[in-house]
Amino acid sequence: MFGIFNKKKSFLEVWSGTPEMHCHVLPGIDDGAKTIAKSEELLKKYKSLGCDKVIATPHTMGGIYDNTPTTIFKAFESIKDTQGIDLSYSSEYMLDEVFTTYLETKELIPLVDNFVLVEMSFFQPPENLFEQIFKIGSQGYTPILAHPERYAYYHNNLKNYNKLKKMGCYFQLNALSLTNHYGKSINKQALLLLEAGMYDFIGTDAHRFEHLEKISTFEISTKYKDVINRICHNTKSLFENN
Repeated sequence: MFGIFNKKKSFLEVWSGTPEMHCHVLPGIDDGAKTIAKSEELLKKYKSLGCDKVIATPHTMGGIYDNTPTTIFKAFESIKDTQGIDLSYSSEYMLDEVFTTYLETKELIPLVDNFVLVEMSFFQPPENLFEQIFKIGSQGYTPILAHPERYAYYHNNLKNYNKLKKMGCYFQLNALSLTNHYGKSINKQALLLLEAGMYDFIGTDAHRFEHLEKISTFEISTKYKDVINRICHNTKSLFENN
């Protein structure tokens, strides 16, 4: 009887065919791929996993990864062989002063339509987080918060997550958070948010080949199959016809 709850299914079987909306494959501009060869290696791996559409999202983080629309475009243009992948680009924006400037000057690079991928510090939330989320909406954009399960200061308390959702902020799950890749506490929080129906989209946040290797091998409990299927479907729908 207990075996019913312990059955496993390949994550890849569920995820394959889903567009990649969060990854660091552009060469030499953040902590992801360092060379064009590494970028092409990652894209080739995506293709082998059944992923035909990849949106590269290099960090834009003031004082650390000072990317601009120009630096991101140049890195994108440097990849000549996309391995048959439909490759486009956006950015993963840290909610900092640089982001605020780009928001006000309308220089953000959306993932698609008006959706922008944002992240917070892993150490503490922005003092004006909710004001920033409100401002993103008032400027005509829709925020997607990357890997909400990785912000330890929100663990075990759904209050702030619920407030963000009510403000129109979408949540993107990191696929590897379904394993212990980032640690047991992150995995626990990811499953908690999954069970609470908090997630809207899914991405790998792959920085290196090894991350995609893990994507191809790990398994999930079958009790999460339906909710992950829904999130994958939402992700496909987001990029349909784009």
